[in-house]
Amino acid sequence: MGVCVCRSDFRLWPFWKKTELAIFPQILRYIGVGGVATFVHVCVALIMHGAVDMAPRHANLFGFAGAVIFSYLGHARYTFELEPHSGFQFLRFVITALIGLAISAGTVSLAERAACDFVFAMAAVAVLVPVVTYFCLRLWVFEGREHEGALGWLEAGVSGVLAVGVLALYWGRMINHDTAWYLVATRQWLMGAELYVGIIEVNPPLNFYFTLPAIAIADFFGISDTNGEYLSVAILLFLSLCWSGVIARKDLGLSTGRRLGLLCGIAAALVLPALNNFGQREHLLVILILPWLLGELASTPATFRIQVIRAGVAALGICLKPHFIVFPLAISGLKAWQERSLMPLFSAANLTFLAVGLGYVGFVAQVHPAYLSQIVPLALEIYGAYAAPIETVFSSIAIEVLVVTMPLLVVLSGSFRYREAGLVAAVAGAGLGAYFLQGTGFGYHAIPFRSFSLIACCFIILKSRELNATVIVGALAIAALLAISTNRGFYRNSPALEIAEVALNHGVVDSLMVLSPHVSVGPSAAIASGASWASRYPANWLVPGAVNRLAITDCVRTAKTCARLESIAALNRTDNIADIIAARPELLVFDLRSGYFDEFNFSWEAFMAKDPNWAEVFGEYSELKRTVRFAFYQRLP
Repeated sequence: MGVCVCRSDFRLWPFWKKTELAIFPQILRYIGVGGVATFVHVCVALIMHGAVDMAPRHANLFGFAGAVIFSYLGHARYTFELEPHSGFQFLRFVITALIGLAISAGTVSLAERAACDFVFAMAAVAVLVPVVTYFCLRLWVFEGREHEGALGWLEAGVSGVLAVGVLALYWGRMINHDTAWYLVATRQWLMGAELYVGIIEVNPPLNFYFTLPAIAIADFFGISDTNGEYLSVAILLFLSLCWSGVIARKDLGLSTGRRLGLLCGIAAALVLPALNNFGQREHLLVILILPWLLGELASTPATFRIQVIRAGVAALGICLKPHFIVFPLAISGLKAWQERSLMPLFSAANLTFLAVGLGYVGFVAQVHPAYLSQIVPLALEIYGAYAAPIETVFSSIAIEVLVVTMPLLVVLSGSFRYREAGLVAAVAGAGLGAYFLQGTGFGYHAIPFRSFSLIACCFIILKSRELNATVIVGALAIAALLAISTNRGFYRNSPALEIAEVALNHGVVDSLMVLSPHVSVGPSAAIASGASWASRYPANWLVPGAVNRLAITDCVRTAKTCARLESIAALNRTDNIADIIAARPELLVFDLRSGYFDEFNFSWEAFMAKDPNWAEVFGEYSELKRTVRFAFYQRLP
C-alpha cells in the first residue's frame, strides 16, 4: 500500500505543480500584461486625439485595437508561454475581448436599471471582466495544443473580402422593414419599455437580443443604428465563413481549388438570396446553421465537444422562429432513413437542440412571461389575416422551384456519389417547407430555400470530376438562381420614403405614428426621417384578424367569440390613443389603402372613432396633406 501511495504521489506531482503551483505566477503575469495593455490603450487614444485631432470616440477605438494586439502577443508569449498562431487563436482572442466588453457594458446597464450605485457597478466590472477573460484565455484561446483545424489564409481572405464587400454594398442603404422595427423597438427596450407590455410584438424575444450587438456597435462607433446592424451582420458573416472554410478543409478534406470554389459559392449563397432582406431572421438562420450543416456532411463525425458547439450556435438561429425546427428534423430524418436506424435522432446535435430549445422556452417563461401568456394566444386567434392563398404563396417561388428540380433529379439518380449535395438539398427542402408553413408568400421566408439550393448545386459541381452534363445542369441552376436573386436588387420602400419626405418637408418632426397593418410603412419611415416611433406596435397587427373574423361571425349564436374579438380590436385602439397622449407625435398618418382587410377601403378614422376618447385626442390635429395612399395630420401648436 505504501508503495502505491508513493507512486501515486510521484505521478500526481507534475500535474499538481502545473495546475496549482504554476498558476499563481501565471496570474501575476496576466495582471502585468493587462496593466501594460491598459497603458497602451490610454497612450494610443491620447496620441490619436491630440496629435491627429481625432474624435474621442474614434481615438478610444484605436486605443482599444492597439491594446488588443498588444494583449494577444503579451499573453501568448509571456503569460501562457506559447507561440502565437495566425488563425483561430487570434480570432478567439478578439472574441474574448469583445465578450469582456459586452460584460462590462451589460453590467453597467443592469446596475442602472436596478438603480445601483455606479461605484458598485464598476467594482463588479473590475471583478467579472478580468476573471472571465482569464478563464477564457486559459481554457479556450491558449489551450497549449496545436489546432489541426486552424484558420488558414484562404478562409480568412475569402471571408474578409466578403465582409468588406458587404459593408461597401450596404453602408448607408435603407434597411428592410422588419429589421428596422427591431432596431427601433430594441432602442425602446433599452430605454425602459417592457417587452410584450410596452412593446407589442408577435415574434419571440430572441430577435431583440440579436439586435443588441447592432445597437452596441452603433453607440460605440458613433454610427447610425442601420449601419451598426450592417456591421454586426458582416462580422457574423466573416466568422461563419471562416468556420465553414476550416470545416471544409479539416472535415470534408477538400483540395485547395475545390475549397476555394465552395467558399465562393457559400459566400454568394449567404448574401445574394438575402440581397433585399439583409439581416432578416431567415438570413441570420442561414448564417448560424451553416457550420453545423457542413459538419454533418463529413463522413467521420467530429468530437462530441465540437458537435455540441456547432449545434449550440445553430440552435440560436433555429430558436428565432418555431418554424425553423424543420431544419434539424430534415437532416435527422434523412440520416435515419439512410441508416435504417433511429439512432441519428439521438445524436449529440439533436440533444443540444433539445437542451437549448427547452432552456430558451424556460427563459422566456421566466423573463418575458407576457409573450407566452398574452401574445401567443392573441396571435393564434387573429394573426391568420396575414396568410395568403396557397396559389399566391406557390406562385411567388414557382420559378425557383422549377430551376432546382433538374439538379435535384441528378442528386436522386446518384445519391451515393452526391451524398453531400443530397443532405444540403434536404435542408433546402426544409427551407421550402418552412416557407409554406408560414403561408404568407413573403419573399424573405424563402431565403433558406434559395441559399441551400445554391450550396447543393455547388456540391454537385464539386463532386463531378470532369465537365459533363451534370456540371452543366448544376452551373445553369446556379446562374439562374443568382440572376433571380440579383434581379430583385436592394431593398426599396416607396411608402415609407413618401412618409419620410412629408415629415422632412414639414420641418422638425421629433416623432410620428402611422395607423396601418403594414410594418413596412411605420418604423422604416421613422428611421428615414430621423423621427422617433410613437407607437408600442410595429403595425396595428391585431386589427385585421379581429375585424375580418367579426365580419363573418354570427354574433347572436357565438356572442362570446364576438366579445373576444371586439376586445382585441379595442385593445389596439386604446393603446393607440394612450401612445398618442404619451408621445404627442407631431405627425399622425392614416393608411388609406390598408391591406389584409376583407373590407374594401377600411377606414382608420372610423375605427378609431369607436372610442369615446378619440374625438378629444384627434381634435389636436389638423389635416396637412392627403395622397393616394396616406392622409397626413399635424399636431396643432
